[in-house]
Order: sequence, then C-alpha cells, then structure tokens
Amino acid sequence: MSGASAWTLTESRNNAEVSGMPSCQGRYRHEIDGLRAIAVLAVILNHLHEDWLPGGFLGVDVFFVISGYVITASIEGRAGTSLGPFLKAFYRRRVQRLAPALVFCIALTGLLTCLFVNNPASSLITGATALVGVSNLYLLGENTNYFSADASYNTFLQTWSLGVEEQFYLFFPVLAWWLFQRQGKGEARPMLPVLSALSLISLLGYIHGSIHNPASAYFLTPLRLWELLTGALVQQGALRRLHLPAIAPAGMLILSFGLNSDPPLASTVLTVAATALLLPALQPPSGVKSVLSLPALRHLGRLSYSLYLWHWSVICLARWTIGLEGWRLPLLLLVMVGCAEASYRWVETPLRHNGWAKSTRGTLLGAGGLTAGLAGLMLWLAQDQRSKQFYVGRPTLSVREALTHQQISGSAISRDNCHLSRNQSVSDPFVQNRALLCVAAPTRLTMPTVYVAGDSHASALMPLEVDLRDRGFGISHLSMNSCPFPATRYGHLNENCSDVQTRWRDWILDHAKPGDSVLIHGFWLSHLNRGIGNTRDELLGPDRRPVRDSDKKRRLFLEAINSFSARSRARGIHVLVLGAGPRLRHRGRCLPEWFRPSTSLQVCERSMQRQLTHAREMNAAFRTALSPTITFIDPIPALCGAGCTLDSMRHLLFDDDHLSAPAAKMLLTPVLSELRKAQS
Repeated sequence: MSGASAWTLTESRNNAEVSGMPSCQGRYRHEIDGLRAIAVLAVILNHLHEDWLPGGFLGVDVFFVISGYVITASIEGRAGTSLGPFLKAFYRRRVQRLAPALVFCIALTGLLTCLFVNNPASSLITGATALVGVSNLYLLGENTNYFSADASYNTFLQTWSLGVEEQFYLFFPVLAWWLFQRQGKGEARPMLPVLSALSLISLLGYIHGSIHNPASAYFLTPLRLWELLTGALVQQGALRRLHLPAIAPAGMLILSFGLNSDPPLASTVLTVAATALLLPALQPPSGVKSVLSLPALRHLGRLSYSLYLWHWSVICLARWTIGLEGWRLPLLLLVMVGCAEASYRWVETPLRHNGWAKSTRGTLLGAGGLTAGLAGLMLWLAQDQRSKQFYVGRPTLSVREALTHQQISGSAISRDNCHLSRNQSVSDPFVQNRALLCVAAPTRLTMPTVYVAGDSHASALMPLEVDLRDRGFGISHLSMNSCPFPATRYGHLNENCSDVQTRWRDWILDHAKPGDSVLIHGFWLSHLNRGIGNTRDELLGPDRRPVRDSDKKRRLFLEAINSFSARSRARGIHVLVLGAGPRLRHRGRCLPEWFRPSTSLQVCERSMQRQLTHAREMNAAFRTALSPTITFIDPIPALCGAGCTLDSMRHLLFDDDHLSAPAAKMLLTPVLSELRKAQS
C-alpha cells in the first residue's frame, strides 16, 4: 500500500488547496478522504487473505494518484513565493507530517520484531532503510518478490511505497514550482505538456519493466512516476472536458480490485485510469460522492496513514506468532485500528501542529538526527545476530554458528578452504591445489580414504567426517555451492560448476586407491525435482538449454553417476550416495514456540510432511535406478526413526534443508556400516 500518499490530503484541509476544478476551488473535498478509506480497506483485505480481494493491493496505486493530485494543489497555492522559502516550508511540513508516526511505528514494531522473530536481520534492515526513504531500493537489491510468501514475513515490507513517494518529493516540488512560475508570465503554458511527456516516458518504462523485470517495475520510483503525475495532470485540469458520471470510474475501480493478473500490468493501468476519471467526476449530486462523504469513511480516510503503517505490522507479527486464522481475525482488526487511532490522536496530530523548533533548520536537523539514530541502532542489531539477546523464544543455532562446525580439527579441511562459492572461477591448478589441501590422511595406515563430493549439503557432512576420521578413515573433501556431483553429460548452466565437478571427478579417479570410497550428497529435491519450492533448472540438455522436466533431469544425473560408478568400480573404488533428507521450508517461522500455538503451525506441518513425501519418492527412484554397484543410504530412518516433527527440525536442520552438526553425526551408524562392508 502507498505510504505518503495516504495522508497528504490531510494537510490540505487547513490550506483549502485541494482542487484544480473551479467548482471545488477553496474547499476541502471530504469525498477524497472516503476514497482513501476504500483504498486502505482494499489493501487490508488483500493482506489478510489475498483470495478475499485479489487486486486489493492496487490500493497503493489509488494513493499514488491521490498523492500527485494533492501535492500539486498544495504546491500551486504556494508557488508565488521564491524558491528557497518555498522549499524550506515544503520540507518542514512534510517532515512534521510524516516523521512522527513513521518513527513511532518503526521503533515499536522493530522492538516487537526482535522479541518474536528469531532472525530479524532482513526486517530490521528494511526498517532502517525506510527511515531514510530508500527501503524500495533495498528490497529491489535483495531481489524481493512482493507477492512471495517470504516477503510477507518482512515486518517493514509496506514501507517500499514510502520510499517511492519520498524520492518523488526530492525533485517534483522544484519542477512544479518552476512550471507554475512559467504559467503566469505570458509564455506558452508548459505544465500539461511537460508532465504529460514525463508521464508517458515513465509509463512506457513501467510496461517494459512489467514484462521483462517485474521487481524493477514494482519498486523503482522512475517506473512509478506516471501514476503520481497522472494525479498532477488531473489536478491541472487535463480531464476537465470529460463529463463522466462518477458511477462509471467507480465501477472500473471496483473491477480492478477484483482482478488477479500476473504481472499486474493491465489491472494497474485500469486502477490508475479509474482513479483519474473518478476524481473530477465526484461532483454534486453524485451518489458516489455522497457515499464517499459518509462520516465513517471520512474518519477512516483521515486515519489512513497510521492505518497503513500499523495494519502490516499487526498482520506480519501475527504471522510470526498467533496466526491469522479463526477468532484471531477480528482481534487483529481491532488491534490495527486501535493502533492507528492512537497514533493519529497522540502522535500524528499533536506533532504536526506543534512547532518542533524555532527554525526550519532546527526541525529538519532534529528529525534527521532522530531517524538516523534509530536507523543506525536497527542496522547494528541486524549485524552478527545481536538481536538474538532479545528473542523470547527457544534459542536455535544460527547459520553462522552452524558453519563453524564445518571443519576437521588438525587438518586444513574447512568450509572456507574446501567448499567453493557458486561463482568462483577455477582452473586445473586451482582444483589440484585445493584437492591437495583438503586432505586429512588416515590415522591408521591400513584404513581407506573417503572422498566427499557434492554441493553445500555435502559440506554440511563435515561433522560426520570428523567422526569417521576419529575411527581411522582418511578424508578428502571438495564441494561447491549449488553444484551437484558428478557433472552431467551436457554440463551445467553454471560453467564453473561443470568445470569443478569434472576436475574433481578426474582427480578422484586418478588418486583414489583400491578400497577407498566416494560419498556423494546433494540437495536432490532441488536439483532433480520440479515445482516443490526452490527447485533449480540448471542441468543442460542436448540442446544446451536448461532441462525443466524432473524425469529428464533425473535421467541425466543417473546416467552420470552410474557412469562414474562404473569407472570407479574398475579401479576398486566404492561409491555411496546419501539420499534426500527431511526439509522444513520457512523453518524460522515454523518451529513451535510458547507464543506460536499449534493451530497456527498446521500449514507448516502439512508442508513438512509433503517435503518428506517428496524425499521418500526421490529415494525410491534412486534405489530403483542406481547401478547395483552403488550403495544407497536413505538418511530418513536414522534422522526420523520415530517420525519427523516440527520440533525435531530445531535440532536436525540449521536452516530450511541443511543438516545440523548433530544430525550429520546421527548418520555415522549407517554410513560406517556401509564403509565397513566395502572394506570386507
């Protein structure tokens, strides 16, 4: 939902500058408050349950148009002053209007986030960037999909539109002031042609971005500019010759809220057009105007800024705690309206009208210092898990802490040395040097060496490798992020992956001795599946294009691993494949806590069981199709002998799918048993 636009009209009530139409000049338009109320209700319904109003998120676009309309009216009423005093007054009013409620909401929501979110770094950074008006750019930089499940757990996701509008305020007041100055000097009136040209350029960019880069189209100010400028054009009378009954654009707006298009290009254009047509059509004796002027809607519209801020905080924190189901819904509605009412009465209104400092400079410096200080605190808490000391749930091992277990003491084998990043360029000498480095010799001369190969899931087996070495085995380890072993016939989308795994395969075949073993592990559900979340289509087919069909991916991989096993067997080397294990998507918010009742975890439970079903199906396919010379080890019985539970995922995994150190050690018995069979 839009941020700044949701409240810009309130300021104009006191200045009587809201209309560019003669019939409304000098009068506050109550019906626009009602329109804001409709928009904010649409957004809330969509955020509570997207199926209730699929296009409700388009309320943001309604607010963008209103914002452009109202800000242009406000600037027009003050354009007679010189630029310096005009800008000082403009930014002072903006700061006094926007900063108090924003700082209050972010500070309190940030505290609650630290209390109830076990890894709040992304949310805290988003909140910090919102305080300086660039959260939309941060979210874009993080490749955020606004409509994804992951994004819905960011407690400050709604602030993206604040960034868009605050960036709009950086240049539009100067441009509008200059254009208004030209309007009254007998020259050609440049306002409409200049704004129309800018709007058209922005719209074309938005259309292109929606097709080719939806995230940029959603978050970038230049690609949202056309919506704000549409409001400005309406205020300047661009549609004054149209005489539509208000019911027509109102119907268009309602229709757009019910649409569910992906990307939302058509519905966005429809929403902006409907809002632009509706604003000048709301004239007496319009029935739509009368409805929008109802006292309840007008009051809700006045609350829209705080309601915008707080509705998402309440919904998102509920997702992390009590859930959104059943009796909780009316409670959450009461809480968000109560927070908005309190913010409006005791934060927004008094601090908007009371002077903060004697000078504009003092006001701006004071507000800047406060927001910068809070932003700095949030960034500090987001680093190095500092926020964990405030978490009121049961402690869990962080990813950073878990990675410290990925090493073998007394050797050079560690994640830093022996696990390669996805984009790390390689060469023959590089792989050779790593292979020579990442070796821990057998502690007994008669014991064989276990070569470990695969992706980051293989790297997570280092605690198991420690136990194997304690029993005399030598260890040689080389793995690469997101890169399955062995390389398939037509290669991998990431050429570095193909190069590393081909060279590591050849190194093993050249240096392993009879009696040695190769233990292969990977994120099989990702590499070899389709449509179950986080799946990768990176194995190349004979046409050198990524293979998307899961059966074809498995055939390619099984061909490669069976071929590798045949070559290994000819040299007396035994191959073991560790199958797919348990997985818990969104683990951080699915672990049971005292503040997270079991009823709110039913979706998590079903998801975990589905993932287990996928893992068992994958393992069954391995058993059927792997060469008889390969030993297959199913990890699920060792890890979930009594059945996997959500609570067990706290100890078995350190993120959504990587085995924790204790879980890796639980595999010692089945792996050791198969290694000893290979020796006999």
